[in-house]
Amino acid sequence: MNPIDQVPLLLVVVTAILAQVVFIEIGFRYGKSHQGPSKKAQMAQVRAIMGASLGLLAFMLAFSFSIAQQHFETRTNAYMMEVSAIDSAFRGADLLAADDRAQAKAVLIDFAKLRLELAQAARTAKPEALVAMIRESERMHDLLWSIAERSMEGSGGGEDTGIFAQAVLSMINAHDARLQAALFNRISPVIWLTLFLMSLLSMVVMGFQAGLTGTRSRLATWTLAITFSAVMMLVTDLDRPNMTLFKLNQDLMVELENRMLERAPSSPASLQ
Repeated sequence: MNPIDQVPLLLVVVTAILAQVVFIEIGFRYGKSHQGPSKKAQMAQVRAIMGASLGLLAFMLAFSFSIAQQHFETRTNAYMMEVSAIDSAFRGADLLAADDRAQAKAVLIDFAKLRLELAQAARTAKPEALVAMIRESERMHDLLWSIAERSMEGSGGGEDTGIFAQAVLSMINAHDARLQAALFNRISPVIWLTLFLMSLLSMVVMGFQAGLTGTRSRLATWTLAITFSAVMMLVTDLDRPNMTLFKLNQDLMVELENRMLERAPSSPASLQ
């Protein structure tokens, strides 16, 4: 995970607001100290620069928001793929021999439970605990694949058992896609640094322009800082795997777990 993932979202937005307000104040005081006969010429130039910098900052925020939204949609699609793959594997397990069928269904039910626990823990658990749960998911994948291999050998590689094997492969692919989307498809730290520096420099120019006129509006100052910081907060949260404001709906996985429990021949034993 990125280091910023461990920073509370409230701290991110408060820091951004205060930093922008401070830089507006710095620009205002510097501009006020440089009032003079050339003020009119300076004002025209500073207004042009301020408009360009604020426009570029708005463009960068829109660009970053679009990237974060795409990452969120990728995670959602991978989640849907995994639910579908688990359901297919559970149905495909009906084509296995009795012993393999019972074991496969027990593992799949436990896997669905683990996935729900992992989604809940992502908001509060430490990275080490999340890694351990991911490793457990991969261990279940290996167990399911060993069942698929055993069933394929026993039936001579028939089409019926191949359905279960294909579903297990789909589960593994969906798992890899979720990890890729959550841990690696992230907004680059270089973009974050550029965005933050651009916001501060834009605030300095805006404060400098107000300083040249000798007047300013505190309401406008705080409104602008809060507006830009709110957008940064949304981008930050959308790009995080452990989202605070947004939440990946787990109802499909819950419904799938309930259906599997109803159709299971008996209560699954806990994995050792």
